[in-house]
Amino acid sequence: MRSNSRRGLLLLALPCLLLGCIGPGLLTDGGSVAMGSFNNGALRRGRKLPEEGPGFVVPTLWRERGANYGTDEIVNAIMRAAKRVAKEYPGGTLGVADIAMKGGGESKLHRSHENGHDADLIYYAVDEEGQPIAPVSAMPRYGVGLRSLNVRATPGVTFESFTPRKFDVRRNWALVRALLEDPEIEIQFLFIHSRLRHALLQHAKDRRENGELIERAEAVLKQPGDTLPHDDHLHLRIYCSPSDRALGCRDGGPLRWWRKRYKYMPPRPRYDSPPLLSSLVSSRNSVRTLR
Repeated sequence: MRSNSRRGLLLLALPCLLLGCIGPGLLTDGGSVAMGSFNNGALRRGRKLPEEGPGFVVPTLWRERGANYGTDEIVNAIMRAAKRVAKEYPGGTLGVADIAMKGGGESKLHRSHENGHDADLIYYAVDEEGQPIAPVSAMPRYGVGLRSLNVRATPGVTFESFTPRKFDVRRNWALVRALLEDPEIEIQFLFIHSRLRHALLQHAKDRRENGELIERAEAVLKQPGDTLPHDDHLHLRIYCSPSDRALGCRDGGPLRWWRKRYKYMPPRPRYDSPPLLSSLVSSRNSVRTLR
């Protein structure tokens, strides 16, 4: 009788093991889980980005919105990247705008940002003397000469006094490089205006950056064709982690870089997966790599 009870418990536990219940998504370490896609999803146990930290700040407007939640991966990556840029170029501060609401889901302000895999990053800026300017509750647009045009206002919101500024090519490239070289995330897209994209890639080539790094930057830096041109902020979108993908996370949108990403950065489980689940993920990725 006792043997049958044990057998029954094992059968009940098997689906949980296959779905990764002992991973960060569910029962053990309490980590985040991205569900669904960027435009039809949810966020379970989202991680809140602190209002400020080494090299970054969430300006007042976006603190009040409360859309400062993301997956563990994207929040940690933003913090690491901001800290790295601040160390390389002291004085600059990264402004972080919307990520996702606490539970994810539909946003009145975005067509994406639903599962914690999207983040709006305010471009680094400098004044006419090249000194860094701290971000405010506004997103200045950058036009010809990489100079600010105006502030895209939100009805009913009064922004702080705005100082004309220039797009900070050095720090913004350092941010892109830090995100691309982060071993804990896989970038699907960095949405950016084509003019700013050209400036960053030219700067990277002038610096004689690693050729593979530049090729990866060319692959993910894109001006979107179905929304605003992103001349006022950098939109980061990351791929689902293998563990979240097993729990229903989907990499929506164009997948033309799906195969190329394996060439550049093979997926890594973010935790010690159950042996069976780990082997399934490994086998599936091996098949995709060979296609």
